[in-house]
Amino acid sequence: METLLEVRNVVKYFPIYAGGVLIRKYLMCQAVDDISFSVGRGECFGIAGESGSGKTTLAKVILLMEKATSGSILFEGKNILEFNKPDIMWYHSRVQTIFQDAASSLDPRMRIREIVGEPLEVQHNSNQLSQRAVRARAEEILCSVGLGSACLNRYPHELSGGQKQRVAIARAIILEPSLVVLDEPVSALDVSIRAQILNLLADIQEEHGLTYIIIAHDLAMLRHITTHIAVMYLGKIVELGNTDEVFDNPLHPYTKALFAAVPRPEPDRVKKASAISGEIGNPTCPPGGCRFHPRCSDATPDCQQVIPTLREVRPGHQVACYAETKAVGNTSSKTASSV
Repeated sequence: METLLEVRNVVKYFPIYAGGVLIRKYLMCQAVDDISFSVGRGECFGIAGESGSGKTTLAKVILLMEKATSGSILFEGKNILEFNKPDIMWYHSRVQTIFQDAASSLDPRMRIREIVGEPLEVQHNSNQLSQRAVRARAEEILCSVGLGSACLNRYPHELSGGQKQRVAIARAIILEPSLVVLDEPVSALDVSIRAQILNLLADIQEEHGLTYIIIAHDLAMLRHITTHIAVMYLGKIVELGNTDEVFDNPLHPYTKALFAAVPRPEPDRVKKASAISGEIGNPTCPPGGCRFHPRCSDATPDCQQVIPTLREVRPGHQVACYAETKAVGNTSSKTASSV
């Protein structure tokens, strides 16, 4: 499969200043620390993890809303971190985003036709598209997301939550982008509306050949819609792979605990892992070694010293866990010796 987006060793640190006028302390908030992954064209890539794990910061770096401290991000083979202003304009026409709270992302002073048509006016200003052409395209896109022409002259406050999210989707796809980044796209919606929006997103992806990166806490939703998933903890990816493989055979203790915490309608089901204890660590002073070891019941002294790296332990399944990779290595050695 053709690679559309490749993230290589991306780091994003935020400087923090503290102290008085004469004596000042300088700290670094390690929001994203050495992240690498790739997204194929047409895939739906999910990012899961607790609040504070760095998911949204990573998305902002990909969208060029935040400047990466180091690393590179290749989009269609071009390093976007080296783009100049015209290149950034082109990139923003190819990559769009859908925010968690559609209500706050829509200008309350603009009509729906203006909101949806604005990307066309900004990106194609040199072509001097007529207002009639912009309006016709906006109406066409709104119909494709399940909203009729009657919504064109309405304001955002006149729409329901589900309708506002449909407007946000229409605005994101009107430029026919290659990649759409979705940050908690259904968490602010009623349960009865979520399935409709998820099905709509799946239909749009198939119709337009889009690639999605979805950030979410809802693990059931991620399993339903994504093809690949990355699990983040305190700025690092701890597990990465095919969605079905990761959900059916989670390897990292953090991933196991996340999945075990999801309630299931099975009264006699015995949990395979206990709920996560404690709080997520401080990104300004993360633990040494594995960042999850203070909360891990299986941690060993080596976990406090060795920084685990992502290693493929099964085809298409990577995990950053010292104990797990060591166990797999021992198993492989035994198998080789027996042969």
